[in-house]
Amino acid sequence: MNRFRQFLSRNFDVIVFGAALSCVGPLMAWWAVLVRRNIIGSDKLLRGQIEATFEGAQRLERLLALDAATQRQLFMISGESTLAGLLLCALAVVLFMVARKRQRETQRLQTMISLTTHQLKTPLAGVRALLQSLGNGSIPAELHGRFLNQGIAECDRLEHMVETTLAYQRTVARGASHPEVVPARQLVSEILDHRRASFPDDDVRWEPTDQVSVSCDRDAVRVVLENLLDNARKYGGGRVDLVGLSKGPRWRLEIRDSGQGFPPEDAERLFEPFERGGSTGVAHGSGLGLFISRQLARRMHGELTAKSAGPGQGSVFALELPLAREVARG
Repeated sequence: MNRFRQFLSRNFDVIVFGAALSCVGPLMAWWAVLVRRNIIGSDKLLRGQIEATFEGAQRLERLLALDAATQRQLFMISGESTLAGLLLCALAVVLFMVARKRQRETQRLQTMISLTTHQLKTPLAGVRALLQSLGNGSIPAELHGRFLNQGIAECDRLEHMVETTLAYQRTVARGASHPEVVPARQLVSEILDHRRASFPDDDVRWEPTDQVSVSCDRDAVRVVLENLLDNARKYGGGRVDLVGLSKGPRWRLEIRDSGQGFPPEDAERLFEPFERGGSTGVAHGSGLGLFISRQLARRMHGELTAKSAGPGQGSVFALELPLAREVARG
């Protein structure tokens, strides 16, 4: 009973609209039948008057005119009824699609909340345990610096997780991005410098690109690159190479690693929300990172793609952004 009430509360407007459509259909059919009967009844009445009033050629002429008028009216009412039926069917299909989309989005939101809550517990527990250990003096003084750095890293992880979740909410809400012209080399260098403060042991080699500027949202690019570097850190298996190059009207940043890789046919599936690898063996994280990253890239009129020669042969993720001069022309 509780589940039924929850279903009603979540879909009340859709149910009301569907019920209204169900009522309108029979009413339209009844109206069409009634109007058709009135037309036929009026035709019989007029026919009787004509036969009683006129004779010969004049009667025939008026009966033919009446038949033509009656046929036009019947044709019009049939066309209107058919059009109304088609519109009702179209509205029913749209209603069904809206209900299905709402259901999927609700499921995604519930899954995101569940997974995000689970993911937040781990760094929070680590920070709590660290503070408790520092508070009761169980950590030697010479190790304070090391453990404090670990606590800062966990806080940075929490911050990044919150930013990713907020980015997902902006993506779902389809908020407009705010592009600005940014030198590509400076943009990547700033993101890497910020990341090294949290992950000084990351082996990331950045080959500076040519002096080109891109049109992008700085915060969105940072979320995308952070997600890609997090994946490379987990599954990359060592050094990660960042290579920037201009390709037609876009600038392309490739993140290359020599880690787990994935079957080539799984490339698009990696960008599905809450998809965490399956046959690739990847089963960490909330499964939102790559989905969010691609949506943010497309909001900036760019693209995010992935490729790999196969399991164990590394992977290449490529972020493409429009060059600033191309945006200016548009």
